[in-house]
Amino acid sequence: MKKAILLVSHSQKITDGIKEMIEQMAQSDSLEIYSLGGTSDGELGSDPTKIVDVVNEADSVEAFLVFADLGSAVLSAELAFDMLEETQQSKYILVDAPLVEGTFAAGITASVSDDLPHIIAEAKNAPGKGWE
Repeated sequence: MKKAILLVSHSQKITDGIKEMIEQMAQSDSLEIYSLGGTSDGELGSDPTKIVDVVNEADSVEAFLVFADLGSAVLSAELAFDMLEETQQSKYILVDAPLVEGTFAAGITASVSDDLPHIIAEAKNAPGKGWE
């Protein structure tokens, strides 16, 4: 199953860094990582049309796992969902997990598994460091 992780943030530097980190650890032909930070003109902010364009152009992807960091990035990810055709919406999964830890855990898991509930669970459980 071809999967994609969409990284949505106000900063492309942040999403580029997370993408690089995941790609170094999770090398898989069944996983694509997209850095969608910042606006389409390279400024700080978020842009739902960048997300929609990726989803519409990635024909072979069967599941889009969407991670966002703060306020308007979350709103952009939600708005992008509303802008998609119904068939694309069925593949679009908003994951309520931390952008860094969650996407890293999801990326590693998705590189070796097609079990979407398991991938999402790993993303949501990632913040627990066990420090007390």
